[in-house]
Amino acid sequence: MSDQNFSFDAIVVGSGLGGLSTAGLLSKINKKRVLVLEKHYEIGGLTHEFKRGAYSWDVGLHYIGNLEKRFLDNMGLQMFSFLTEGNLKWNKMPEIFEKLIFPDFTIDVKGGVKNYKKALFELFPKDKKSINRYIKDVYLSRIWYLLYFFSRFFKSPIKQAIIFLSLFLKKKALMTTEEYLNKYIKNEKLRAVLAARWGNYGVPATDSAFAVHALIEHHYYNGGIFPDGGAEKISIHIEQTIEKYGGRIFTNFEALEILIKDNKAYGVKARNLSSVDREIVEFYAPIVVSATGVQSTYLKLLPDMGFNIQKELKKFYTGYSGINVYLGLRESPEKLGIKGENYWITEGYDLDMFNKKLNDLSKGQACYCFLSFPSMKSGKPGGHTADIVSIIPYSLFEEWKNEYWKERDNQYYDVKDKICEGLLDLIEKYIPGFKELIVYKEVATPLTFKHFTGKKDGAFYGLPEIPARYKIKDLQVKTPVKNLYLTGTDIISNGILPALFSGMATTSYINGFFGIIKVMSKVFAYNPKKQKKRDVADKIYRKCYDKKYGVLVKKINVSPNLIELTFRFDKNPIFIPGQHVKINVAFSEWRAYSVAKVENSEITVVIDTRPSGYGSKFAQNVNIGDKAIFRMPITDLTYRKTDRDIAFIATGTGIVPFLHIIDEINKDKIKKNIKIFFGCMSESDNFIERYINPYKKTINIENIICIEKPISKNECEKGFYTGRVTDLIKEKISDFTKYDFYICGHPNMTESAVKLLRTMGADKIYY
Repeated sequence: MSDQNFSFDAIVVGSGLGGLSTAGLLSKINKKRVLVLEKHYEIGGLTHEFKRGAYSWDVGLHYIGNLEKRFLDNMGLQMFSFLTEGNLKWNKMPEIFEKLIFPDFTIDVKGGVKNYKKALFELFPKDKKSINRYIKDVYLSRIWYLLYFFSRFFKSPIKQAIIFLSLFLKKKALMTTEEYLNKYIKNEKLRAVLAARWGNYGVPATDSAFAVHALIEHHYYNGGIFPDGGAEKISIHIEQTIEKYGGRIFTNFEALEILIKDNKAYGVKARNLSSVDREIVEFYAPIVVSATGVQSTYLKLLPDMGFNIQKELKKFYTGYSGINVYLGLRESPEKLGIKGENYWITEGYDLDMFNKKLNDLSKGQACYCFLSFPSMKSGKPGGHTADIVSIIPYSLFEEWKNEYWKERDNQYYDVKDKICEGLLDLIEKYIPGFKELIVYKEVATPLTFKHFTGKKDGAFYGLPEIPARYKIKDLQVKTPVKNLYLTGTDIISNGILPALFSGMATTSYINGFFGIIKVMSKVFAYNPKKQKKRDVADKIYRKCYDKKYGVLVKKINVSPNLIELTFRFDKNPIFIPGQHVKINVAFSEWRAYSVAKVENSEITVVIDTRPSGYGSKFAQNVNIGDKAIFRMPITDLTYRKTDRDIAFIATGTGIVPFLHIIDEINKDKIKKNIKIFFGCMSESDNFIERYINPYKKTINIENIICIEKPISKNECEKGFYTGRVTDLIKEKISDFTKYDFYICGHPNMTESAVKLLRTMGADKIYY
């Protein structure tokens, strides 16, 4: 990277919505060239999506409140439009957008506070007075929260005036939710209903501040909406805005240290996770903004400087993490009468039930969960999906914290399976037939969230929303270090809109005493219809680190469904075998592809056109000489150099990343025995011999080709096998501890193969 310019106008650490909104506002309002550093190979933090074949899931954004009817919410809508240059669209959720399910009744929640009150009145006719008081107190405690929010970035004397006003509402706002409900709501079942959606902020009623409960409740009074095309559209469109003003987002860069001299921040030291040697790089800027969370900033990125907030955070309660179950479905949930609404399922009425049954979830006994259907909300084509979320303590997984992602012992995966089945049993109890729809399952634990977000103990909500949080005096945009600022939900509150508004808060503070006026005047004056289109110049991607232009130099139709594309770049790309790329296949549409080969300045990918989506159309329509934008290299599945033999297990184009690994083994003249288990539907789909046979002269490779459909006599004579690729693994391998296993392909095959290999004693499985 010696030819790179490491100096920027501002550096933002973390590409969650707080970091992106700050970077986008500094770019558009202050015309600053902003660098965003992201540890993950995907941008967007908890607004990003991940895909498995035809399935895709949103990681943290499951829905947000309707942004159309109220001033502050409309300000959020205008902020999104400003940052995405009018490109972000929204889908409304159904009229009944949530169902609150309890053992002996269900409440259908419609948009509109009047509808919500009506539903509560019908179920609890004797408690109308308590319900009306509750609604009133929600509004008042939300006002306290708004005053708290503005106190985080306004400067004195306005700040002091805001703090004074908030004192009149502080007592009730900083009760725990349980304290408030026990004091003002006498009906136990009504208390449980009002507290049911506590998963939206990750702290049960026994511990959460009533202020955050009120904030979230109020946010959803007008119904729910979801980004058209999925949650990832938010980060994709904001990234385009940042790039138009010369900024960059570098993925696979882990921030190690905020550089400080004479108590003044001047840059960030980071590790390049995608490079072969994981090089350390320093980036410089007169403004540094941390969006990684207050604990990560003060306790990891900064040395111990004796600040009061560092002392407070060292002993501060960490809070809960979460468990996510991502499901692929065989058909639409409409079969069960589901229209895309969310479900909150609670197995009782005791507000302390969750804490009392804290350890039961790891034993397969669930009492609380949230269920949503991303495929029904996003409006984009693809497989049907569902997403289950529950809250869980990090301590239940702490014994595996030193083991690497996807390489933990079998007991860890057994616990995951028990949790998954417990949650599915809970849902099946109230939505009969749900389990029959499931064809694919994947579980993320607190260790997963810690791995990807860097949050302490995997607390993906960040600093827990307990009353003590709001009493930390220095939890604000300004830090004791000059030129270093904070953004993100930790300085305000959990949620999508607080993350968005944290960018407004940080940018306003950076812009001085009247910064809020400058920022808001620009935001509200924005009209996407009058926006002049600005193309990103070629030089941006020529000089950018992880995004580059490639020119198509070769195009081959490998089979009726497969197209091989070779792109040439200005400089030789450096890859770890197995790494993949993302290609901009249409406006705001990126698709990930494995790399088949890297030869000097050229990269070859193989694309299956059967999905008939944006990627398929790109492969079919791109011509020799056309340019495409690449994000690369992306770290996920990579080759590990060991002395053991290798077994590759793949279906379809899942074989492609292994071609690159085999090519590198051949170049390095490494002596290994390699078995390739390749599955396809018919002989016409078998394309691997074209790529593998040239290596058989120098490498001991055995092809084991499985055709799922009944095979002909001709196919039998060629040595093909009938059935699924996983059927032959036990037959062809006797000692599973002598092989490194690499798996890539259809998600159902991958899930089955991984489980099989673990039961057979395989200890090195990469997928």
